[in-house]
Amino acid sequence: MKYDTIELTDAQLKNELNRCEYCEEKPCREACPANCSPADFIMAAKNGEPQDYERAASIILSSNPLGGICGYTCPDFHCMKACTHKDFDRPVNIPAVQSAIINRARANGKDPLFLLPEYKEKSVAIIGGGPAGLGSASMLMQKGYMVTLVEKEKKLGGMTRLIPDFRLPKKVLEDDINFFKRLGVMKVLLNHEIDDNDDFLDEFDAVVYATGQDQPNDLPISGSEWLIPWTEFLKNPSLFSLKGKKVAVIGGGAIAADVAATAMMKKASQVEMIALEKLSEMPLTQREFDEVKNSDVVIRQRIKVKELIRNKDDKYSLNCCELTLPEKTKFHPAKVNEIDNSSFTINNFDLVILAIGSKSSVNRMKYKKVFYTGDMANGATTVVEAVASGKNTALQVDAFLSDNEIPKFKNPLKSYQNLEGRILEPVSLKCSFFGREISSPFLLSAAPPSDGYDQMKKAYLAGWAGGIIKTAFNDLDIHIPSRYMFAYTQDTYANCDNVSAHPLKRVCEEIKKLIKEFPDHLTMASTGGPVSGNDKADKKVWQANTKMLEKAGAMGIEYSLSCPQGGDGTHGDIVSQNAELTAKIIDWVMEISNKDIPKLFKLTGAVTAIYPILSAIKEVFNKYPEKKAGVTLANSFPALLFRERQEESDKIWEEGVIVGLSGDGVTPISNLSLANASKLNMHISANGGPMDYKSAAHFMAMGAENVQFCTIVMKYGYGIIDELKSGLSYLLAEKQLLAVDELIGCALPNISTDFMDLTADKLISEVDEDLCQHCGNCTRCPYMAIELNYNKIPQTDYTKCIGCSICVQKCFAGALFMRKRSNHEIGVE
Repeated sequence: MKYDTIELTDAQLKNELNRCEYCEEKPCREACPANCSPADFIMAAKNGEPQDYERAASIILSSNPLGGICGYTCPDFHCMKACTHKDFDRPVNIPAVQSAIINRARANGKDPLFLLPEYKEKSVAIIGGGPAGLGSASMLMQKGYMVTLVEKEKKLGGMTRLIPDFRLPKKVLEDDINFFKRLGVMKVLLNHEIDDNDDFLDEFDAVVYATGQDQPNDLPISGSEWLIPWTEFLKNPSLFSLKGKKVAVIGGGAIAADVAATAMMKKASQVEMIALEKLSEMPLTQREFDEVKNSDVVIRQRIKVKELIRNKDDKYSLNCCELTLPEKTKFHPAKVNEIDNSSFTINNFDLVILAIGSKSSVNRMKYKKVFYTGDMANGATTVVEAVASGKNTALQVDAFLSDNEIPKFKNPLKSYQNLEGRILEPVSLKCSFFGREISSPFLLSAAPPSDGYDQMKKAYLAGWAGGIIKTAFNDLDIHIPSRYMFAYTQDTYANCDNVSAHPLKRVCEEIKKLIKEFPDHLTMASTGGPVSGNDKADKKVWQANTKMLEKAGAMGIEYSLSCPQGGDGTHGDIVSQNAELTAKIIDWVMEISNKDIPKLFKLTGAVTAIYPILSAIKEVFNKYPEKKAGVTLANSFPALLFRERQEESDKIWEEGVIVGLSGDGVTPISNLSLANASKLNMHISANGGPMDYKSAAHFMAMGAENVQFCTIVMKYGYGIIDELKSGLSYLLAEKQLLAVDELIGCALPNISTDFMDLTADKLISEVDEDLCQHCGNCTRCPYMAIELNYNKIPQTDYTKCIGCSICVQKCFAGALFMRKRSNHEIGVE
């Protein structure tokens, strides 16, 4: 059997990323011993740009400095076992995603940098350079302590260096160690052993022992002196010539599985695992279990070795007996019993390797400044658990050296503290809204997530810079229909409500309360008025609502002129589809507007052309040059969806409902509206569609000064703001932009490429046969350019392919790609 490291292709990685639900409870993070949050690093990586992998890697490495190693070695009983998909279909393959992210970040030269701390005078010695020692050292280095790491071997890594390359490539190990060395000031002493009376340790203010279980377990049987310890074998397998030889491996755990697999790869003629356990009881991950089960290794189950005999021909024999486990008893080595008269002998082994775990060789001392961590303190654990233990011990050392109470951990194998030097926002997102400084350009739009004080407070505490309280009116009977939200797709929502059920008086009181509690946040409100055709009466209401909100202290007021459910009543469906009507209403507001309180007028993208609407608005703004005003582009998009009727009816067809589409499906429409609006010099707040930071950045590059969000919050919750801010900040750094102001309008004036300027050079599709899944979907090419050969591999006819690339874009396996045509294919010989 061939053993390979599991590397996700780009298509497989994308598929796994899209399966993550970004759960509010983050059970995967809670299940991770190091408190790494797969939900967060998966969300960060979704756009797939170099800086996305960088910040996703920084999320991983800030909680687990050996995140690259753990991506390959983590078992499936930590985060994967907690994945909410586990009982639905299958868990997200989190370890594979983790390793893919870190590998891509490093391949792009984006291994994340961490800030260096202010250094303290006190020093710490850490004995042992394995996962626990490295975890402890990383935390102490980031807290500013001078760390001396003492390792008895030639290289750092501890037992991870014994993991076979097919499970853990050595480059991954070295890359993690190189990252670790950049976290602070550290001295490394290799090939250096410490004994109990070593005066060397007197030089340090604290000492951490992290030597792990460094001594292989013994098997007290006759002939044990002929057993090869698993550590000796895995440390340097090249020393053992196994081609054509028969090998016995005593043990039934992951170490024994690694030894057996390594022996097979060294072309042993036969490998036998001799285990106390049955195959189903072996403490293996699903991958290890499948590999062992499907390999050519002979597995002797529920067998005990009682004697090893070296024969005259230098072959070995194993005297064994069969075992039994009492019915309904969970396996434990102490609970198996020998079966009477079941002895037998297995002959002709060239090598017998003992792989039944290990123990600590250190005699623990009770000195105040000495701490113990990792496997030597907790027993055999996984790599990530050892890292977590090391981090926790580092916190105890820090408390000790700071004369604080030393914390006690209910579970020493669960760490909640992250490294302090992670760079969340490499470029500041501070910007302004009509001269008022705000912490970021991201705001909540007037929508369900901003429908009142409680929602706004939760948003502010989560990190939102500001928001617009959902549209409200005064002394009106408001109808909010039931079941008014639609999830048209997972990223495009729709609604058939248009305003808040809360009266404007209540909104005014909530504004006062929010401004008092959060004076540094941008608290705005949304309102409007009737459009009945009676201008005198209508004007009075628009102006009265404006005055109410101004008096309440609103920092800005937005007016909904574009409700998808209608709101005109005189000329058409939507007010802002009518330039004359729009200008008239805006003039009513501007006439009495407080010049220091900005006004935004929300328009619709559902127009033949936005330019005439904006031109009419611009003329009104020019009448009031001293007053602050702008537009919001664009609102949710009017559409009609069908659903099952909610009430009995004699109609045979579903109920049609006029809705406002929002989310990903609307983004291209909003892009076009903003592109056309860029021809006029106006203040623009972008709205309608963005479901990630990159879509928002596009809006701002086209001239929007800030971006409003709704659907992404409804899907992912208020906490998504951290991802949005991190994503934008890293994008600015990638583009070498030093501030948000440098992003705004940077795509102007020529935003789009004219159709006739698009290249006429035609590429052609090609297939990577190793990735092809032989589904045949590519043969649906509308130009009939692709057929399958006798091996069901796609073949492209260059005379028919026009280079549209749809086949490539829809290939789920990522097997198709576009390439340049050869001279022959373009007719040049």
